[in-house]
Amino acid sequence: MAVENFQTVRGMQDFLPERAAKKQLVEDTCKAVFERYGFDPLETPVVEDFALLSKKGSGGEAIKDEIYYFKDKSGRELGLRFDLTVPLARVVATNKQLAKPFKRFQIGRVYRYDRPQEKRYREFTQADWDIVGSASTLSDFEAIAIAIDVMKELGFTEKDFSVEINNRKLLEEIALSCNVPQNKVVECFRCLDKLDKIGVNEVKKEMQKKGIDTQILGQLQSGGLEKLSLKDNGPLKELEALFIMLEENGLDKYASMNLCLARGLEYYTGMVFEVAVKDSPSVGGGGRYDKLVEMYGGSPNPAVGGSFGIERLVEALGKKLEAGTNTSIFVAAVGEKTQNRAIELTRQVRELD
Repeated sequence: MAVENFQTVRGMQDFLPERAAKKQLVEDTCKAVFERYGFDPLETPVVEDFALLSKKGSGGEAIKDEIYYFKDKSGRELGLRFDLTVPLARVVATNKQLAKPFKRFQIGRVYRYDRPQEKRYREFTQADWDIVGSASTLSDFEAIAIAIDVMKELGFTEKDFSVEINNRKLLEEIALSCNVPQNKVVECFRCLDKLDKIGVNEVKKEMQKKGIDTQILGQLQSGGLEKLSLKDNGPLKELEALFIMLEENGLDKYASMNLCLARGLEYYTGMVFEVAVKDSPSVGGGGRYDKLVEMYGGSPNPAVGGSFGIERLVEALGKKLEAGTNTSIFVAAVGEKTQNRAIELTRQVRELD
């Protein structure tokens, strides 16, 4: 009788000891930085109501199709969380006693039924940090400062990475000034979010199929805002204030403006950012999502935060990351007669720790 050879489920992966140790080191580094900024830990279930995960305006249509969906034995429609932000919004909405601003971090696995490809899996670990209950630019600054500090703690330099920043409200103003109808703005953002993945020409084709004017691509790539007649300069002033704050704190060398940056999730409402690493995919990102908590039945709570992909950080670090070993002392028994003595000595050493 043939023995079945079981493999990991497609899109999932094992972490053997050496790689698992590196992953743990990255997670510990993130946790240390989050705690240094005064963030408290939070844990939420992997399984959530499908209605929560698929609610219009949360992840968007693209994410809805990627949710791991199933029914339990009672027939309830459930899903595996696709990020840690939507569960956070549920927690804040249902726990009105939480003091604000609520600063929390969470490190946990999330799931997306995406097409598996190199460095892209269906199960992956995110490290999130969020500030709920603050609309100030200072909170936007703090979210980005945390991202920069984590990267520096892991050994990245200003030559290795950059935090690219934009504002969704500014991007919407640019889209409208480039003849993108209001009802096509979200679709336009979805197309722009694919620029790094499929390139300008493919994005242009996709926009044409959806009936979206492609002149916005040229406008964004030129980076010139002078010729545009923006109805609202507020978003641009918000960005300027943020960059002034970064400069005053010596962090502007790690940051740059990227007008093409849209971020794929629909819940973003203002400032957005991505952590770009040389010769690697984006390792993290985030932004402001001021309406998400209210959307899940909570009181209005402006919020901002970010998230790192732990596996992507491990890959980007490559040989820079040396996890080492947990073994500092090794006791060997020479023959059976010394075995009990070796066990005794080992127990004594462990008690010293």
